[in-house]
Amino acid sequence: MVYYVLNSILKYNSNIRKYRQRIVNKEFGLCTECYRPNTYFMYWCQYCNSKRFEQNFDKWTSGNEHVDKFIRESQKARNYEEILEWIPYDRLRNIEYLAKGGFSTIYKAIWLDGNIHYWRDKKQKWKRGRNKLEQKDYENANKENVTSPLKENEKKGKYVVLKSLNNSSNIHEDFLNEWKIYLQFAYSAKNDNAYIMKIYITQDPKTLNYMIVLQEVIQGIHGDLHSGNLLFNNNIDVYISDFGLSRPVNQSINSDDIYGVIPYIAPEVLCCKPYTKAADIYSFGIIMWEFTSGVSAFNDIPHDFHLISKICKKFRPKIIKDTDPDYVKLMKRCWNSDPNERPTAEELENSFDIWKNKYPIEDKNSARKKVKKSKKPKEPDKPVTENNHPLSCYISRKLNEIICSKSIDIDLDEIDRALREFDNDSCVKDLPDLPKYDR
Repeated sequence: MVYYVLNSILKYNSNIRKYRQRIVNKEFGLCTECYRPNTYFMYWCQYCNSKRFEQNFDKWTSGNEHVDKFIRESQKARNYEEILEWIPYDRLRNIEYLAKGGFSTIYKAIWLDGNIHYWRDKKQKWKRGRNKLEQKDYENANKENVTSPLKENEKKGKYVVLKSLNNSSNIHEDFLNEWKIYLQFAYSAKNDNAYIMKIYITQDPKTLNYMIVLQEVIQGIHGDLHSGNLLFNNNIDVYISDFGLSRPVNQSINSDDIYGVIPYIAPEVLCCKPYTKAADIYSFGIIMWEFTSGVSAFNDIPHDFHLISKICKKFRPKIIKDTDPDYVKLMKRCWNSDPNERPTAEELENSFDIWKNKYPIEDKNSARKKVKKSKKPKEPDKPVTENNHPLSCYISRKLNEIICSKSIDIDLDEIDRALREFDNDSCVKDLPDLPKYDR
């Protein structure tokens, strides 16, 4: 963890220096209003745009002072990618249920306005990112399970995912710190290849629960990665949801409580060690196995203390026959008991790029090449069980009582040695604060 924190701070400082130098060099041009250097592309002037947002503060409220303060602070942004907005619920259309987790419910929807891109001087209003809606969107509006249906005269919008947080009507400042961390990563990852998680906030007027409106994802620690958090936009694109929200809204982020889905939790976390990026990689390795099997990991056994104990003793899903050897090798590295032996996200990306070029995806089923059948006779194998065991559980839950019910018989010293680089209180404590702009 120490290495991770120091690396994050060093990367943050390096990128900030480079970014500030670009501003000093006037690479983004000069603002046509105040003649200060623009702070980003699309004529973005932090000074002028911050004032525009501030003049609008009295025209909206979330109903929660902590949420209002959080959003307003973000609107001192250096560029449009770092802006948070309050979205009135009545600006959402075709709200449709997708899935339910342990502490939240996921919906998909259309945001009529779309996110801010830049200020239009001539029209004196924001240019927003939204696309022309498709015919299927109007057809979906007629579904029984869709609320706030799209109207015929509404032609443009932005596709978004809504995460409704259970029992969040009185959301507190501590919980908002998790979103602040995402913004800090956004600042530290500022480069042409960074994917920034654009977070927006709204509130369901019926339940009064706050909802996070998501577009994209960023670098960082997920904390509860499992197949139930994967959303499919089509046959190819997969999105990860539920970032940092694996605990109840009223649960402190500094709590020692462990939440999650047992088959996907790294052994060191099950032994009450800090959650790190390497723990996310372990979870990804389990998901890789699911792509080969077609079923959830350990779906045929109870998810109890005995499974936890076995995972800590290097128990893993059985490799499916005829799985590509390179795939198996990478998958096993991901679920290695030693977090230091697991690949980084960058290594995974490099491997996937190689595979993508070696095995190009063909969208049309008719054009896809058939896999040659092996000439070797197949050995009999235990079939994969499709039906879940009644005591399996794939919804995030608190696991402390299960873990503490008995003593796990493993060599904790061995795990301690493997975790020396990561063993620190939390990666969030020493990260730099959000940059502030003084006017």
